[in-house]
This record gives sequence, C-alpha cells and structure tokens, in this order.
Amino acid sequence: MADLEKKLDALRQAIDAVDDELLDLIRKRARLAGQVGEAKQNRGNVPFYVPSREASIIRRILKRNAEAAADSHETKIPDASIHGIYREIIGACLALEHPMTIAYLGPDGTFSHTAATRQFGSTPNYMACASLEMVFDEVESGRATYGVVPVENAFEGAVTPTLDLFADMERDIYICAEIQLSIHHHLFSYAASLDEIDVVISHPQPLGQCSKWLASHLPQAQLMESSSTIRAAQIVDEAKASGSGALDWQRCAVIGPYAVVDQSGLQLIQRNIEDFHDNTTRFLVIGQHDSPPSGEDKTSLVMSIKDEPGALHNLIAAFAERGIGLSRIESRPSKKKLWEYVFFVDVAGHRDDAAVAAAIAEIQDKPGGFIKILGSYPVSKPL
Repeated sequence: MADLEKKLDALRQAIDAVDDELLDLIRKRARLAGQVGEAKQNRGNVPFYVPSREASIIRRILKRNAEAAADSHETKIPDASIHGIYREIIGACLALEHPMTIAYLGPDGTFSHTAATRQFGSTPNYMACASLEMVFDEVESGRATYGVVPVENAFEGAVTPTLDLFADMERDIYICAEIQLSIHHHLFSYAASLDEIDVVISHPQPLGQCSKWLASHLPQAQLMESSSTIRAAQIVDEAKASGSGALDWQRCAVIGPYAVVDQSGLQLIQRNIEDFHDNTTRFLVIGQHDSPPSGEDKTSLVMSIKDEPGALHNLIAAFAERGIGLSRIESRPSKKKLWEYVFFVDVAGHRDDAAVAAAIAEIQDKPGGFIKILGSYPVSKPL
C-alpha cells in the first residue's frame, strides 16, 4: 500500500508540473494574442474575430491529435474534447484583443445559447434576445458584436423566419461562420408518467423533430408552440406559480435541451425523444463582416430572376458550368409580388474564388437577375 501511495504521489507531482507548463504556455499564447490585437488596432478597421484563422487552427490541431495518436498507438483524445479545450483558449485570448457581446435567441439554455457558447466559449458577454429579429437588430446597431441564429435542421429543413430576415434585409450584415450542433431533445414534466400528460409545449422545430415519438407515445396530447424551448418551461412554471388559469401545469410536458432542469423546476421524464438520433441543427454567426478564405469554405447567396420557363435552371447553370457544387437551395416568397420567389443557395467555395466570382457576375448580368452575397465562411463539422 505504501508503494502504491508513493507511486501515485509521484504521478500527481508530474501532472502538477505539466499543468504549470500548460498555464505558462497559455499565458504566452495570450500575450501573443494581445500583440496581434495591438497590430490590428494600429491598422484600423480590421476585424478582431477572424473565423477563417480560427478554423485553420482547429483543423490543424485536430489533424495533429489524430497523427500523434496513430504514431504512439495510444487512444486518440476525442475531437469534441480537443475542440472544446481550444475553443475556450481561443475565446479567452480573443477577449484580450477585443471584448465581445454575442446576441442569440434566448433565454439562457436554448439550443441557440448552446451553439453560441460552442463557437465563442464562456468568456464573451452573452445577450439573450426575445426574437430572431432582435438578434439582427442588435448586430446591426453594434450593441452586439456578433449574433447566432438557427437556419436549418437536417430533418425538419429550413428555419423560415431566419431566411425571411435575410430576404428582407437591407443592411450590412453578413454571415461570417457556421455552427453545426448535434441536437437531442428530452421530455420534462411535473407529471409522474406519460399517461398523465395532456399538453406538450415547445418551439415548433423540436415539436416537428419529435413528431413520430409524440404520435407513438402521446397521441392524444395537444401540441402547443412557444417562442423557445426554455420559454416553454417558463410557461409551465408560471402556471404552477399562479395556481389558476386555463393551463393545468400538472398535466403539461415540455420538449427541450437538458438545460431545462437548470432553468425550471420540471423533472426529466424521458431522454432523447428526437425521431433521428443524428439530429443536427445548423446555426449561422452574423456580423458586420464575413470571413477571408480558409481553404475549405462555402458562400451563402440570395438571388432571383425574371419569372419565365427555365428561370431556376438559368440561375443554377452559372454554378454547374463551372463545377461549383450547391449544398442547399431553398425558395421563399419575395413578399413583393404575387408568386414571385427568391432563392437561398449555399455553394462550395469562397466569393473571392475565381470560379465563384465569375458565376456571381454572370447572374448579375442576366436580364432581371438579382444576387446578393450573404457571406463566405469556413465549413464547419457537427459537434
């Protein structure tokens, strides 16, 4: 036993020594980041947050992690863990360059909040907004440095309010990064069992993403929409606190992230009720600039053309003829003329790439053609 304690003590001292080295290196990195900030400040009007640079750092570190594990025949540290560690380090160093405020669809604990902290770490000031429109307004006004908004789910499709805000936008707001967040939905209630639940409340997206589970397990339950998952929990708690009203809080349930247990008194009833367990939602980071090329980018566009046979083909052909892949295309009413549509397109490549720039120019020159660059930014991977 004494030999074991002696061995453990030596290992702990070695770990302490490594921790000291890590702290010294982090402090050194922070000093270098501060010098970068000073250099940018002297040049003027240079963004402090450069998503392409951060993407390059993360990609390089993840590659090195995989190679080191292969060379040493050791178990690889999970990519998500490495990403989380470096996200916090980068975020803390960035705060030394320039303090940031990040707007998102609140309240605290929503998936938008989680996506924002995954992208920027815990250091920035976070601003919860009551609506997506408010997120755009806070960024446009400069009260928020960046905003995080949901744009699509892998199985439920586009978040149309976000697309409509981009379509109506006459302001200099750009997409500068994307976040792909793995989404898991849980059921919360004060009820003791599913048999006691008559009403399920959540944001429309989680209700859609859990529709098969709800039809199978709670077929008689009334579905009620709320502005966010956390707001759904607040509605039930408010009904409980008032003790009266049309809503029977004892027979209500809420669908949302695990953060619901931290934001309310509701109890976890059932885990992972999403219909597809590889469920992923894509979020966009908006700001007053987009991102320089990172080597693996995409560009988001909104465009339209004169309504005539083959109109959509004429738009897409400009990219197809140059071998540019489209990863997404969505149509939305223009709200300017009956049966007139605008198209949201994500294309592979950066707007500064010669082929992408040429395709954009070709569409601009078409009769009745309109195209607006929403932003170019690094391709992200699900987390």
